[in-house]
Amino acid sequence: MKEIQKGNTKIIIHSDFVLLSEKEKKEWFDSELQKGNPILKEIEAAVNACYQN
Repeated sequence: MKEIQKGNTKIIIHSDFVLLSEKEKKEWFDSELQKGNPILKEIEAAVNACYQN
């Protein structure tokens, strides 16, 4: 769990993903994309579409 304070708003993240280093996050994304994770494929397509417009 990680807490972030933005003004009067407290954001609580209940995912261990935020505890990973940048290198570990990149390795996880690369691994999941290679496995064909459908959600990441959709996100990847959406990001690519933003750059094409």
